[in-house]
Amino acid sequence: MRSRFALCIIAVFLAASPGFAQIPIFEDGNLLVGASYNTDLGSSDQIVVLQLEANGAILVDEEHPVKYFFNQSNNNLAGVSDWMQLGYDDSGWADGVNGVGYNSSQITTVPDTDDQGAIFSRFDLFSIPDAASVASMTIRADYDDGFIAWLNGVEIVRANMGTDDAVPEWNHSATSHESTNKPGPDASRWAEPVSNLFGAGDDNPSGSIVEYTFDVVLQVGTAVHPAGKLSTVWGSIKQVY
Repeated sequence: MRSRFALCIIAVFLAASPGFAQIPIFEDGNLLVGASYNTDLGSSDQIVVLQLEANGAILVDEEHPVKYFFNQSNNNLAGVSDWMQLGYDDSGWADGVNGVGYNSSQITTVPDTDDQGAIFSRFDLFSIPDAASVASMTIRADYDDGFIAWLNGVEIVRANMGTDDAVPEWNHSATSHESTNKPGPDASRWAEPVSNLFGAGDDNPSGSIVEYTFDVVLQVGTAVHPAGKLSTVWGSIKQVY
């Protein structure tokens, strides 16, 4: 990220849900949610592109349909903390595809207005083939500057966000990280270096992606969405660096 107002020292904060808290999955109706955050509202670029894999099969990739909300000063979700949950009604959000952002690795482009807060993306529901055999899944992220990802209402991983806030506000300031800068679709982004080193300093270099594998547990039945208002919340977030 190249802020117009300040040069930020790169600092990486990669965190994950607790090791004992398996992420719930369903055969059908699974919901992935991603959020990208800037270092400040005047940031020159912003993105998160996610890829989700199970048993060698890619379940979510570039161009997966999403509903997204672009937070700005005069239109934001301040104080709303359930927009990543299964039961949230996103019917008023805009339509796009995986990779909503600007001046970066975007696939769906939003305006660069010098007033860019977080971009929230709710991915179209997906099925998991042979879900009973899936014990773990892998998520990859190409991002600028910080991001968080949730699966079925439970946080999977975050980077460059810190852990003070379980659900950061729309104008939360991330620490600096540059994406691969491969406007999509461009599958070569996933061949870029993977850097999951932890701590402060130049240990998650510009252009690197994050890759994280997490445990899952199959739930009986199908995920319930807005009509049923089912949302599952697991334990607190653990910093792992």
